[in-house]
Amino acid sequence: MKKLLILPVMALAVACAEPQKPVASTDIIPLPQHIHIYDEDDPDYAVFELNNNTIIVADNEDNFNANYLQSYLKNLINADFEIDTLPIEKNYIELIVVEKVHWTDFGLPVNDEAYYLRVDESEIDIYALTEKGIFYGIQTLLQLLPDDIYMNAQKKLKKCALPSMVIKDYPRFEYRAMMLDCSRTFYDVDYIKHFIDGLAYHKINNFHWHLTDDQGWRIEIDKYPKLTELGAWRGENEALMPAYSSGMERNGGFYSKEQIKDIVKYASDRNVNIIPEIDLPGHSKAVAVAYPEIVCPIDNVHLSVQGESNNVWCVAREENYDMLEDIIVEMLDLFPSKIYNIGADEVNMNSWKDCPHCQKLMKEKGMKQLVELQNYFVRRMEAILNKHGKVMAGWDEILDGGKLLPDTRVHAWQNLERGIKSVKAGHPTVMQVSQYMYFDMKQSEGERGLRWAGIVPLEKVYEFDPIGAFTLNDEEKKLVLGVEGGLWTECGQVDWYADYQMFPKICALSEIGWTNFDKRNVDDFKKRLFNSHLERLYNMDFKFRVNPPVVTYENGQLVAEKDFEFLEIRYTNDKSDPTKISLLYETPITTDNPENYRFAAFYKERSSVVRGADNVDLYKFMSPKTKVESNVPTNENINDLVDYNFWTYCNTSRKINEGDYFLFTFEQPVECSKIWMATGHYTLGIIGIPNGNIEFSYDGVNFERGSDFFHDDFDGYIAECYPVKPVKAVRINVTGIGEGELAIIQDLRIEP
Repeated sequence: MKKLLILPVMALAVACAEPQKPVASTDIIPLPQHIHIYDEDDPDYAVFELNNNTIIVADNEDNFNANYLQSYLKNLINADFEIDTLPIEKNYIELIVVEKVHWTDFGLPVNDEAYYLRVDESEIDIYALTEKGIFYGIQTLLQLLPDDIYMNAQKKLKKCALPSMVIKDYPRFEYRAMMLDCSRTFYDVDYIKHFIDGLAYHKINNFHWHLTDDQGWRIEIDKYPKLTELGAWRGENEALMPAYSSGMERNGGFYSKEQIKDIVKYASDRNVNIIPEIDLPGHSKAVAVAYPEIVCPIDNVHLSVQGESNNVWCVAREENYDMLEDIIVEMLDLFPSKIYNIGADEVNMNSWKDCPHCQKLMKEKGMKQLVELQNYFVRRMEAILNKHGKVMAGWDEILDGGKLLPDTRVHAWQNLERGIKSVKAGHPTVMQVSQYMYFDMKQSEGERGLRWAGIVPLEKVYEFDPIGAFTLNDEEKKLVLGVEGGLWTECGQVDWYADYQMFPKICALSEIGWTNFDKRNVDDFKKRLFNSHLERLYNMDFKFRVNPPVVTYENGQLVAEKDFEFLEIRYTNDKSDPTKISLLYETPITTDNPENYRFAAFYKERSSVVRGADNVDLYKFMSPKTKVESNVPTNENINDLVDYNFWTYCNTSRKINEGDYFLFTFEQPVECSKIWMATGHYTLGIIGIPNGNIEFSYDGVNFERGSDFFHDDFDGYIAECYPVKPVKAVRINVTGIGEGELAIIQDLRIEP
């Protein structure tokens, strides 16, 4: 009887030092469906040695998979790994596409992405029905080998040994995807390719590319050049205002047709299908600034959920559909994907209510509700895409207002109930439920990110099951295509943000999509992640999130705890942020001043966010009785600015501009060391005051200048001053344009 090493409790590395004891890493992500690794006591036990005599066997020397595997093996071992079409006597890796008639011999379902990986003394064989399956077998083989395989190691090995094994693997869901918003934050071609590599490593087979929104149009369209001439750029002197801390300088970009073709080919080679999204009929400010005739001819201002005006296509304007078809026709040469996504979410329909043309259309069609106009628009887009051989997808709002074609795909994002509604209506459904799958949500308090869908740490992502939350029959289960993560990038104007929010969550996403639910276990997943896979991500050059330490203060001692033993905790005692050379935390710290201490966890030079003790008030702010006045109308009670509750703030009800001010007058002069104000969403740094300064007065009449507003990654735009005697008043002066249609003002922070 063969002895098997049980996967969930193993965390071994391939031994490649001499003398060698070959043991394979079982820290594989996503977890394969079946692994048999033979014990030394088993009669079938053998050792395969990768060395400078090993060759790769494929059907031809130009085989992409063979060349791909060769490039990674060369990172690790000082050998050529020549590619040949015929095996030698021994010591080769063979990539074998099997005819379907023989596939049942491997005990695997008929699936284009399934693979069978076998290691014995003479060879490593990867069998599959398609080159796609071969590619996924290669990804597993790479994870069996030392982590250096993902980087060009300076000191390469001479050889490396693997024990005999059999892996049988296939995906649970056909659709496994990640969405990246490149409108709000533009990512260059190199980053997009790096991102695609990250998907391919984790057997994620679709890249949902969010290419247009209010903040930028990113696709070159020859017939409508102003889409990128005007709609791809933000800045003080651009058609689109600055947004989300993009700054006053020209900011943005677009992908040329040649760049898109190159990216699509790069992704296709790695078995990643790119699904383009142009968001319609709302979220279209970038189109409207370039071609203002697309919106309804009304004077009223209707703001979207994100505070944008004039961003909704006019449903009744027939020329709009001609323009949209022209755009789709040009996209056909760029994106071979069968699926095209039109978005259709979060539309402020009040523009249609005020539009005489849309109201006329409603009467002609016998419509009773505005949402029927949305369905009319969506059905027109369905027809355009179907005419050109494409299937439409959209966010779950496309379910509203009328019926859809049966093949139209729905992305359920608002909640699980919307996914149920879609499936019950007979539509293929992608589960992208925001409470689990929106990776732009905060991962803990005090971290950059949104929170309207809740705090979404790694563990919450992992617990999601696209089908388990439903009561579905077998036919309905087939309509749940799979799972998709999404990263919206309002907060993406810092270079580490995308990687930080997506990794290692993409590892959890991959396992949700690939591994059968009964084989998943969050504790086992975290063991595999922390034991081996973080180092792989490091060598892949992803700036992944490091879990911050948990710090408590009890009985006069600060105690800091970390997630796993390989992390270091560093700290400071002067309220400054720890660095890699700060003091190393080893034992509890005895102190009477816990508010002065800051802690961070480090994985090599990668730092977590900074933490103080959870149960200690780190900042002692004063809260004197204060009066506030401004020339700027506000949507909320302006007195929220003087309640000294830093979780509340005030929204302006118009754009801010040069000459605007906020004046704070204290009932009694306040003796303090520092006064500062943060503007924008707390911990997000968006929709603040980029142009302005702070002034302070000792007598309420004569003012001295503090700092200009400057940008902080977590607190938005900040201005500060350091008075030397009691202060009677503080004034915020706006010296230029703001970001978007409104601004967010926070309370003064007054330090003793």
